[in-house]
Amino acid sequence: MIFPDEYKFVGIKDRERRGESVYFATEYLISREGPVLYHVKSRGSGFMREVVELETIASGQEIIFYPDIVDTRNRAHLIELADEICQKKKANTVVFGGLDEHITFVKDPDPTSIITIDVLDVSPPNPPWLVHVLAGLEACGILGDLTVRFVPRILDLRQFDCSSVYYPCRASGLGRSLDTDRIEHEHPRIVGCSISKEIFLANNPGKDFEFINICPLQSTEKIMKPQGPFITRCCRSEQKGPTEKNGQRGIVVHWGDGPARIAEAVRCLVEDLRR
Repeated sequence: MIFPDEYKFVGIKDRERRGESVYFATEYLISREGPVLYHVKSRGSGFMREVVELETIASGQEIIFYPDIVDTRNRAHLIELADEICQKKKANTVVFGGLDEHITFVKDPDPTSIITIDVLDVSPPNPPWLVHVLAGLEACGILGDLTVRFVPRILDLRQFDCSSVYYPCRASGLGRSLDTDRIEHEHPRIVGCSISKEIFLANNPGKDFEFINICPLQSTEKIMKPQGPFITRCCRSEQKGPTEKNGQRGIVVHWGDGPARIAEAVRCLVEDLRR
């Protein structure tokens, strides 16, 4: 696959005119006439350079110009889009244009180059906070250069509902909670994390109970077993940072972390995976 790291490496011209100089950063040149995609070798100094060689790497029906404006920095999306187009059109190169009128291209798109990151979180709310923040970061282009896709793996707490259930706090909106309701059942079901369990035991020493651990790091529910690299959150500050679960590498953010820290965590995870 050829997908320039930045669009500054890609030049475009309307028609073939040999002998013209190129911008110093130009590594690839697209001619709309043909069309033809070249790999460029140049020499000299200054902003404009002499062209030494134009190597054809795609031409004619091999090249498709995508008609709509796209986010040219969202690499995962462009790879997937180019792969779909190439399979339908039997081409090998798709040229994309952005809102700023810069262009880039993907030749021989390879979807396996995209890193899939599982997002482990609980619901409600719906969408869960971590899923919601990552969607926003993707939409505004903060993570576009990382070539990643996110796959939500959400534990729905409503599946544990019963007549004796107590949730961690009223923020869940699910019913009785440890922070607002007295424990009245002889054998309550406590749905929460290890902190919820500690709070229950502190207020109800010696009481018999059922405990379901919903912490994404500790839950044994099938949906909470990542199938690849993952990101999740935990209310214990000491758990923040790189971690492992189900034999997979991941990273933990604090339960209340905002977009900036979550974006930083994703970058740290991806850098570690690519090393």
